[in-house]
Amino acid sequence: MFAESLIALVGVLSVQAAKEPPATVLALNSLPVAKYTSSSGAEPPEKKNADSFGVDITARAGAVLDVATGNFLFEKNANTAYPIASLTKLITIMTFLDQNPNLDDEVTIASQDNDPYEKAVFPAGERFTKRELLHAVLIGSVNAAAAALARSTGDHDAFLRAMNEKARSLNMSHAQFFDPTGLDPRNKASAKDVALALRASLSYHEIRDATEQDEFDVTGRASGKPYHIKTTNLLLNSFLNKNPFRIVAGKTGSLPEAGFCLAQATRNDQGNQIIAVVLGSENHFARFQDVKSLTWWAFKNYSWSNLAAD
Repeated sequence: MFAESLIALVGVLSVQAAKEPPATVLALNSLPVAKYTSSSGAEPPEKKNADSFGVDITARAGAVLDVATGNFLFEKNANTAYPIASLTKLITIMTFLDQNPNLDDEVTIASQDNDPYEKAVFPAGERFTKRELLHAVLIGSVNAAAAALARSTGDHDAFLRAMNEKARSLNMSHAQFFDPTGLDPRNKASAKDVALALRASLSYHEIRDATEQDEFDVTGRASGKPYHIKTTNLLLNSFLNKNPFRIVAGKTGSLPEAGFCLAQATRNDQGNQIIAVVLGSENHFARFQDVKSLTWWAFKNYSWSNLAAD
């Protein structure tokens, strides 16, 4: 079974990905801060070239969404439900945050939080704050962290019901969830559904703040052991995270049944934002190339009359 957290034990647990140099980070932070909800006066972007229908992607489904207006700029099998693996965690974290938890409260990892078929990132008995677990979920896609956060709400079945209710409230018409980690292949949604989920998640500063980080260090409060979690989103080290672009948020996912998936929100230097989603790309690296191609195509082939920047 594919595990979204590719962890190597070399003194600390790590997912390998390159860091952005400090100069680049400063440049990214100078970009205008975009609005994360639709404004009533927003005009949909206009297509510059009517003959450009998109790009060829390896994914079996894909979609591009204009964040400000909710208009879809590209679709490929975008209304068909597929397994979405760890993209599930977007709904998990929004559902968790909707309950207004105290993020400084501690949670102990239980044996049932870890999948018996994959190497445990956080062993049973280890303790972390809810804030630390949230970062582990969103940066390293740590399954035990997602399971522990859902369990910490007190009622697993009620939490799953809340996840499905959250999806319905976002008009994710093809979505259904059976577990909070995404390991259950019955967790399904369409590319349009996932785009709507990521769009909604931009309203949560905790999600934006975490998913733009390429690494996270945390010390287990039970063992005193350090854990080093690296991002699963390789595009944080791509041209889409350098001027004139900035990655606002993103989430990866993979399972044998789902293939390789990615949802990412990117903005340009004028503050316009698009979300690109691919489901079932042909391999680990293809999903990143698919999203790069869709994002580049959308910004080059559409123009915005209303700027989204503050």
